[in-house]
Amino acid sequence: MCKKIIYPNRNNVMNGQGACKYCAPNAPVEPDEAVALMRDHGFRTLVDFPGTGKAWLSECIAAGHLVAPRYANVRGRRGGCQFCKRRGVISQAVAAAGAKLREAEALADMKSAGFQPVDLFKDVASPWLSLHSACGQLVSPNLNNVRTRGACCEFCAKYGLDPDAPAWLYILAHMLYGASKIGITGQYTQEDRVARFERDGWKLIAKLPFTTGRDARKAERAVIDALRPEGRRKKAGFLMPAQMPVGGSTETFDARVVPASLLLSMALSCGNLSIVT
Repeated sequence: MCKKIIYPNRNNVMNGQGACKYCAPNAPVEPDEAVALMRDHGFRTLVDFPGTGKAWLSECIAAGHLVAPRYANVRGRRGGCQFCKRRGVISQAVAAAGAKLREAEALADMKSAGFQPVDLFKDVASPWLSLHSACGQLVSPNLNNVRTRGACCEFCAKYGLDPDAPAWLYILAHMLYGASKIGITGQYTQEDRVARFERDGWKLIAKLPFTTGRDARKAERAVIDALRPEGRRKKAGFLMPAQMPVGGSTETFDARVVPASLLLSMALSCGNLSIVT
């Protein structure tokens, strides 16, 4: 099961058609995700992603020989190198060596992008708590993003929020979801992020102006850490990512426990601010 939220047609299900588009054999697959899955199963891909059902020239990380598994088979069987399994090449020692090699490669890739991990490596998709050498901040990028986007530090990034430009801290509420949300955005960005949330059913409660994006992020982080000191680093939120097509699920709360009014009062306490509604 992929555990994604879907909206199947009842008649299609009753007629025996597959309900989940993500689990369908012909479901689209992002090349970066395919490479990450192959790496997690012990393969270092050597050519571009050819498609789910075609042979993909790769190297077995544990044993070092060339193989050509199909992505669909690797994903479906959740297994590693079939050559090693049939020939009995992989012993526990060799498998452990392969795991150490993958971890060493992961650590090297993080360091080359300017991150010093301070936690153990889990997998390419999990947040990896690290110290960013450029700004000295603790961040939690996942390895897949680092490999595809480079130094993707949320404090240094110029996309979405310029840390040196004026910014808004906004408070939202969603009646249907029973959720509250805090977030930040630039005052002069091309994209009106708040308007995008409003199109998805969110109601703007207030906007607080900050001189810089850095100050806005500091206030947002102070509020979230006070309410959820452990969950913030684990990227936990009240809503699931599938419920937030615009993003920002990690900054959502159960409105019965943390109403929007509480988020607003806590944000106001972070400085001498005026409310813009």
